[in-house]
Amino acid sequence: MAEVTLKKKVTLRRKEEQAAFTFTGKLKVKLFWGSDTDLDLCLFFKKKDGSNGGVFSNEYRGKKSDLGSLDKFPFMQHLGDNKEPAPGGEETEQINVARLSEIDTAYICIVNYGAAIEGEDVTYAEEGGRVELQSDSGDYLEVLADSSDEGPVYLVCSIHNTDGNYALKNESKVMDLSTAFDEIPGFSLICN
Repeated sequence: MAEVTLKKKVTLRRKEEQAAFTFTGKLKVKLFWGSDTDLDLCLFFKKKDGSNGGVFSNEYRGKKSDLGSLDKFPFMQHLGDNKEPAPGGEETEQINVARLSEIDTAYICIVNYGAAIEGEDVTYAEEGGRVELQSDSGDYLEVLADSSDEGPVYLVCSIHNTDGNYALKNESKVMDLSTAFDEIPGFSLICN
């Protein structure tokens, strides 16, 4: 019998740090956090043709289509804003991705919904958050979401697609709504 081992989990700790990964049809993007705060996982993107989009909770605009689809473009699906406790008592949200061939860059963000609505200055340092990315080839990457900068929107990481070669980059940028609106392609979809 052949010896089988798991690939090592890689944690991108420094801003701008990158890690390549392979992906041929199944990618899980998960947000974990350890507080009672209402955090939302969103994935916005810029397509290779320059257009923008995203998948996020359908509670923002009341459209089921905002969750996306694995069977048609954008070939990614948000599993909904149904927080389910993970092992260890953490909350979790997940987005599954079936294909990224038409995507140039995907932006994985967390929105502190309550703070964004109320205009509160908050940090993510106390939420115990992290984003984990698992590919069908066994790659297991993690980016901590623990910045002490103030703002309701956290651009945690991005996925760059260069001719089918994928890299996860630690962005670690916390911002207010208007900055997110200006800097994250597709973020405008959840704004008035």
